[in-house]
Amino acid sequence: MDAQALALREGGSSFSAIARRLELHRATDAHRSFLRALGARAGDDRQRLVEGEEERLDRLEMRIRARDAADPEKLTRRLRGIDKLREALRQ
Repeated sequence: MDAQALALREGGSSFSAIARRLELHRATDAHRSFLRALGARAGDDRQRLVEGEEERLDRLEMRIRARDAADPEKLTRRLRGIDKLREALRQ
């Protein structure tokens, strides 16, 4: 399942979509599965996967900044979520 979560994320699926596809309860379950699969990788392969995820998070942050600029509370909350995803990626 972890490998499937990784493959789906690499293909551009959101964690919510991955959770639905893999019949997991929540997007956070899909995120944990993705991180486990990522942790099983090493060297250049792991670095490539991390860089790809960082690029996806950068694009997501740009969309959030543009979409939620008029709602500072929502913007702050969502950017905090992006920061948490980045922190988990670096561990």
